Amino acid sequence: MLIKKIEHSGNIYYNVDSDNTTLPTEVVQQALIDEAWRLVRVRRDELLRDTDYAIMPDYPLTDAEKTDVTAYRQALRDIPETFASPDAVEWPAKPEALA
Repeated sequence: MLIKKIEHSGNIYYNVDSDNTTLPTEVVQQALIDEAWRLVRVRRDELLRDTDYAIMPDYPLTDAEKTDVTAYRQALRDIPETFASPDAVEWPAKPEALA
């Protein structure tokens, strides 16, 4: 089974290509959910990588900015445990120090 993410006009759709059309609905639904969570983790990991520089000890941030960056990164890491569904994920706001 191949599941593809399709983005169109700001909406996200999933397309299932399968040689086996006799799969039970619950199997296909779980595969779609698993793929959606995988995509959430990919995005989360990208956002974490994009902020790695800010946690270096010599990066010029105030203590308050470091606290904000640390909280942002922790919120990103907690996403899979915080939300019951990949569709419910609300991405944390990027701190001003990183903008």
